[in-house]
Amino acid sequence: MVKVLAVADPAVEVYKNIINDYKAEVKFDIVPWENYFDTMMNAFKGNADYDIVMVAGHLWLREFVEADYLAELNYDFEDILPIIAKEMMYDGKIYLSPSFCDGHMIVYNKDVLSKLVDIKEVIDTNTYIEWAQKLADSGIETPVAMKAHASEIFLDALPYLREHGVDVYGPDGACNFTSEQLGKYLTLKKHAHIDTHTYGNDEIKDAIISGEAVLATTWSGQLGVIASQCKNANSLGYATFDKAWNVTWSFAVCESSENKQQAMDFLAYLRTPKIDKKVGEYCGAPVRKSSYTTGNCPWYDIQLKMIEEYATPLPDVADLSTKNQQLYDTIYNEFKGAV
Repeated sequence: MVKVLAVADPAVEVYKNIINDYKAEVKFDIVPWENYFDTMMNAFKGNADYDIVMVAGHLWLREFVEADYLAELNYDFEDILPIIAKEMMYDGKIYLSPSFCDGHMIVYNKDVLSKLVDIKEVIDTNTYIEWAQKLADSGIETPVAMKAHASEIFLDALPYLREHGVDVYGPDGACNFTSEQLGKYLTLKKHAHIDTHTYGNDEIKDAIISGEAVLATTWSGQLGVIASQCKNANSLGYATFDKAWNVTWSFAVCESSENKQQAMDFLAYLRTPKIDKKVGEYCGAPVRKSSYTTGNCPWYDIQLKMIEEYATPLPDVADLSTKNQQLYDTIYNEFKGAV
């Protein structure tokens, strides 16, 4: 049996539905995002037995490879998007097998917003703030939903922290952004629901589906579920930021696994074009070029531009997960008014 530790995301629901067709037994343990990192680290430390774990692409790759947590893989990228293929590698070796993408995508009610602004597919954060203000001026009390949960807020704020073309970390790993850039993000709070500091993926999804929010930023890996559950899906429009960020959620084989070959065989099955297309249709964010060119999801064109042209990974600095957590805590406390 192959044992998999997976994050609670829509793509994983697809895998749960298809493993019955696989030639061997596979077990998925699914953990919510806010608890996932600690659960994964416990597994790496030997407190749990998994053959495969889901890794948030470049966000964790360097740290995990240098700690000898991951086994090296060997496979052909075929029509996996080149920028995603590059993310699967560290120091010239492959360690990850791509699953789906989570990149900054903007969702809005085009029937409402198009009456107030000239809609564009790619915008900067100043334009996003202007859109929110226009909606508020039109009489909508809470036009925006912000993914400001303590486990989400740093990456939700990231496009604002990159506004002046300087990334959030410098070459030495020190923080670069200013209070002015963070302040831009915080100005949106007045246009959002009072409980927006509790909003994660599910709350953003519900706010869009219910019409509570006219405008929201979410991850591309949520779009399939949002569109499938929204009764007025035809009213939804999609855009992205000119300084977006994207990560490829991926599978890695644990160096400690005693079933490495079985685990690698399973990952080869998950990488097939047929499975990737199913993942894309359900969660909304496949990793193969063929899935984008043959799929009919209305956000695919914009999302592909986001991945290939506008998304920039976080700088490759040491101890990235520790540094990021400090920023999550700092920004969240600032958002709540604690500091």
